[in-house]
Amino acid sequence: MSGQLEVLNKKLKQAIDTRKVLETARKQQVDTLTNFAAKLSLSCKGMDIELDNRLAKFRSALSKGVDFENLAPLIAEILSLLKNQEAQQLSHQRELHTSVLTAGKLLQKTKGLPDDTRRMLRHLLDHQLNEIQSTNDFIPILNKLVSIYNQALNVKLSVKNTEDSITQPRLAKELLTLANDLVFEDEAADNVKAIKNKISETDSVEDLLTSAIEIIRIVATNISDERQSAQSFLVSLNQTLEDLHHSIVATSKHSESMSTEFETLNKRIESKIVNLTKQTQDATSISSLKALVDNELKSLSHDLIAKERLEQEDRQALIKNFHDINTRVGSLESKLSKYKKRLHEQRFKSLLDGLTKLPNRAAFDERFNHEFHLFSVQESDFTLVVIDVDHFKSINDQYGHSAGDKTLQVIAKALQMSIRKSDFIARYGGEEFVLLMPGMSVEHATAPLEKLRQAIKSIPFKFKNKSVQITVSVGATQFKKGDTPLIAFDRADDALYKAKKSGRDKLCINS
Repeated sequence: MSGQLEVLNKKLKQAIDTRKVLETARKQQVDTLTNFAAKLSLSCKGMDIELDNRLAKFRSALSKGVDFENLAPLIAEILSLLKNQEAQQLSHQRELHTSVLTAGKLLQKTKGLPDDTRRMLRHLLDHQLNEIQSTNDFIPILNKLVSIYNQALNVKLSVKNTEDSITQPRLAKELLTLANDLVFEDEAADNVKAIKNKISETDSVEDLLTSAIEIIRIVATNISDERQSAQSFLVSLNQTLEDLHHSIVATSKHSESMSTEFETLNKRIESKIVNLTKQTQDATSISSLKALVDNELKSLSHDLIAKERLEQEDRQALIKNFHDINTRVGSLESKLSKYKKRLHEQRFKSLLDGLTKLPNRAAFDERFNHEFHLFSVQESDFTLVVIDVDHFKSINDQYGHSAGDKTLQVIAKALQMSIRKSDFIARYGGEEFVLLMPGMSVEHATAPLEKLRQAIKSIPFKFKNKSVQITVSVGATQFKKGDTPLIAFDRADDALYKAKKSGRDKLCINS
């Protein structure tokens, strides 16, 4: 019996030890699971406020050792929230996929992307993007996309810098052309010259815009001064006309007044003569007739003297009034003559190129249309010539715009000296000139045009102590029946293009 008890005790002890081991193992497993659940709940933190609150309660309960049965409702709530969160994650993942795909396709349209970058982008959109399983998988995709965006941005900036490098010289050239077309005097002329020098020396778009604003300000000031001058003239003219009107009105009133007095005096004299005649007929004796006649003649004499005095006053008043009127008319004519002269000067300046002092584009258009009208009526020979300075841009680039301006001035003077008095030379714009040769066929114009080209070529230009030969290309044509001004000019321009294309420093005829 005792032996059986020992066996039972031994088995019981083994069972107790085994249970302790199992309980210890279970406790370790529970602790591990509890720690894992707590850590896992932390990984979900920040996804949703309500879920964060439930997970915080769950971690607190685990740390206190709450029975799992009591945790069941909380776990059920957390599972429900996690399920909703999973649906939201899937929705966000789809939206992120669409956004990345759209951004990538926009990047593919960027011009100038390197070929390697373009291939990497295509692989990213066609393969890597379709292999994504979770939101975290988007991180390396987005990193690559940002990298490609940086490359695209650098390409854009590079293109912009290139465009700026092209735009700046073009803006400077256009501003200089506009400044050269402006004709001012005194301080305004000096200011424009200073602005032109500033334009020639700057390479900043901001400085060019500032120069443009300064030019606009000078033009606006000049217009304002001209308007004030015109207003002053009109006020003065109005005052002179008003004074003239008053003089004429005063003369008219004086004439009316004198006319009334003359009429009264004439009637009185006429009445006395009639009365004298009647009394003479009624007289009965010579003595009474003599006394009567003496009295009437004295009265008539006084009236005639008064009439003569009145006539003299009238003549003097008229002379004075006419003198005043003549003075005012003379003043008016003088003012009109001065203003007409000023308008003529302004018109002359408006048709003059400020740099070369040759007629400008507007003057050429006016003369060209006039000559073309004469040709359409008479159909006489007429040659149109377009002249362009060769490699002019390189002169500006190497020696500065002031050297370019001087070149145009010298060439303009040489052109003026090389043509007939009946010819018309104008600066068409930039480094281009136009020549009208009325009464001359293009065949007869060839020799003088070649001479003109050689004259320009022989000018000893010198910039920065360096001798430079400057040449011109020349295109010419003759008016034809059925031409329009545009057709004729295009034909001459085509001839100039051929001269340029065939090596420059040439004369080409387009007949």
